[in-house]
Amino acid sequence: MLIRFFKNNNPSLFVLLPIFALVLWLISFIDQPQFTETKTAFLYNIVLKPLNAVPYLNTIFAFLLIIGEAFLINLIANENEVITRRTFLPALLYIVFMSNNEAMLTVNPSMFANLFILFSLNKLFTSFRKNTAFSNAFDAGFYLSIASFFYFPSIILFPILIVGLIIFRTFNWREWSISFIGIITPYCFVLTYYLWANQLKTFWNNITSYFVLHDTPSFNFSSSFYFMAIVMAIIILLSLGTIVRNIRSASQKTKKNLIFLNWFFFFSIISFSIAPQLSSPCFSILAIPLSIFTANYFLNMKKELLGELLFLLFIATILINDFSKYF
Repeated sequence: MLIRFFKNNNPSLFVLLPIFALVLWLISFIDQPQFTETKTAFLYNIVLKPLNAVPYLNTIFAFLLIIGEAFLINLIANENEVITRRTFLPALLYIVFMSNNEAMLTVNPSMFANLFILFSLNKLFTSFRKNTAFSNAFDAGFYLSIASFFYFPSIILFPILIVGLIIFRTFNWREWSISFIGIITPYCFVLTYYLWANQLKTFWNNITSYFVLHDTPSFNFSSSFYFMAIVMAIIILLSLGTIVRNIRSASQKTKKNLIFLNWFFFFSIISFSIAPQLSSPCFSILAIPLSIFTANYFLNMKKELLGELLFLLFIATILINDFSKYF
C-alpha cells in the first residue's frame, strides 16, 4: 500500500517518488496544457514566460520543479520536527496536491513562488531557540519578497513573518526591523530599475490592477473534477480535525510549527482575494500547509486500511479526471 510504503524513510524513495510523480504527470507529456493567466509578475515575465513557447521544455521544467519542491518540503518537515517522525509523506502529498488536475501540470507563477516561500518558511522554522536570528529574519523576508515577483498575491503572506517571529522567538525589535528590510530590499532594486527605464507608472499600474474586483468566475467543470474535489475536501477536513487534536499532545517545537502553519494556511486563503483569476494554480500556495496537515493525518491515523483506501480513491479520481476527455 502506498501510504504505508511512503511512511518510511527509505533512501529508495528518492527514486520511486519521481516515478510516482511521472504517473500523475503523464497526461502533460501526451498533451501539453497551456498556461493562460492574464496577469503575471515581474520575474515571471523575464525568467519563465519564454518557456511557454516550447511546450515540452515547459512541461519538463515544471515537472522537475515540483519534484525539487517536494524533496525540499520533506527536508523542512523532517529536519525541523514539523511532524512527529521522519517520513516521505509530505513529499508524496505535495506532489499529489500540485498535480491534482491538468491545469496544474505546466509552468505557472504560483508554482515558482512556492520555491521561495519554502525557503522563507525554512528560515523561520530554523530560527527557533537561536540566540540571535538576524540573518534568518532578513532571509525570510527577502525570499518572501522574491516570491511576490513571480506570483504577486503571495504579498499577502508578508504578515506571517511577524507571526513566525512571535511564535518562534522572544520579542526582539531588531529582528522585526531586519525582516522588514529583507522584504523591501528586492523592491528597492526593482523600483530603481523601473525608474531608470522610465516605466515606474507601468509597474504601479500592474500592481494596482490586482486590487480591482474580478469578474464573477464561471465554474464550468466536468463531473469527474467535482468528484475529485469532493474526495480531496474530505481528506483536507479530516486532516484539519487531526491537527487540532494533535496540537495538544505534540512536543513544544512541533506544536509551535503546527500553530504557525495554521496561520500560514489562513493567509494563503486570503491571497485568493487578489488572485488574477480563480483557477487551479492559484491554490498552489495551499499545497504547502496541506501537504503537512495531510501527512500528519495519514501518519497518525489508527485505521490504516481506511487511509489507504481514501488515498487510492483520491489518486484514482485525479487520473480519471485527467484522462476523461479521451473517453
